[in-house]
Amino acid sequence: MAGGLLCVHAHPDDESISTGGVLLRAVGEGRPAAVVTCTGGELGEIVGEGMDPEKLRPRLGEVRQAELTAALEILGAGTPRLLGYRDSGMAGTSGNDDERSFWRADFDQAVGRLVTQVRAFRPDVLVTYDAFGQYGHPDHVQTHRVGLVAAEAAGVPMLYPEAGEAWQVPKVYLSTLPRSFAALVSEELQRRGLPTPFEDDPDLPPVGSPDELITTTVDVRPFVERKLTALKAHASQLGPASFFLNMPPELHDLAFGTEWFIRQRSDVPAPQEDDLFAGL
Repeated sequence: MAGGLLCVHAHPDDESISTGGVLLRAVGEGRPAAVVTCTGGELGEIVGEGMDPEKLRPRLGEVRQAELTAALEILGAGTPRLLGYRDSGMAGTSGNDDERSFWRADFDQAVGRLVTQVRAFRPDVLVTYDAFGQYGHPDHVQTHRVGLVAAEAAGVPMLYPEAGEAWQVPKVYLSTLPRSFAALVSEELQRRGLPTPFEDDPDLPPVGSPDELITTTVDVRPFVERKLTALKAHASQLGPASFFLNMPPELHDLAFGTEWFIRQRSDVPAPQEDDLFAGL
C-alpha cells in the first residue's frame, strides 16, 4: 500500500515525542502510518511510579515493547515493526560496546533489514533523524545513517533483492527541532520555576538544528492531547518529576504543538512547507 508515512525511530517512546503529531495527522487524513523501532530500549531509565528498577531491568525490553504497542494503537500506526537490535545506551557508556547493540551493528545488515520494512510498507514519506540524532545519542545517530541509506537503497532493484520489490520513496525528511525552540521553552519554564529538559551547559552539545536549516514546520496542535496520551503509554520512562507529566496544560500547545523537519529529498516540487505530503 502506497501513500503513507513511515517513521524510523531508535527507541520506544521516540515515535510519540517527535512524530506523534504527524502520525496522527496522516491517519486523520486517511493515510496509512507505521513506525520502525530500531532497538528494544533495554537500557532506558526505569522511573515509572511504583516500578522497581532492580526487578524490572531484566525484562525492560519486553515491557517497553508492550508500551510501544499501546502507544502505536493510540497513534493509529499499526503494530510494532522492530529492527531487532539492542539499546546502545548513552554515548560513552558500556552499552556502546555490546556486540548486540545497534551502535555495533553490521551496517549492511541493518540497512537490509530496514529496506525490507520500507519495501513492505511502500511509503510516500519516510522520516528519520537529523545528522546528530537530535541530541547525540548513538542509537539516534545510527538511525540517521541507516535510515538515509535504506531510503535510497529501497528504490534500487539490484540492492537487497531478497528484501522485496524495489520502492522509490518520493519524500525523505529528518526529524529535528530548531535551537531557538529549545531556548524559548527553557526560558518559559524557568520563568515559572519549572525544570527544563534542555540543559544550558556549554560542555554539552546543542540540541536540535540551526533554525535556518528547517524546511518544514507542521502544526499538530489539534493532536497534542492524543500525542501526550500516546507518550504516557511509555510509563516506565515517565517518573513523577517528568517534564512531560508536569508541563502546565496552558503550555501544551507551545511545547508539543509543532513538529519540525529538514527535507532531505523530494521527488516533487516542495518549497517551504507546512505538510510532509505537500506536492504529492
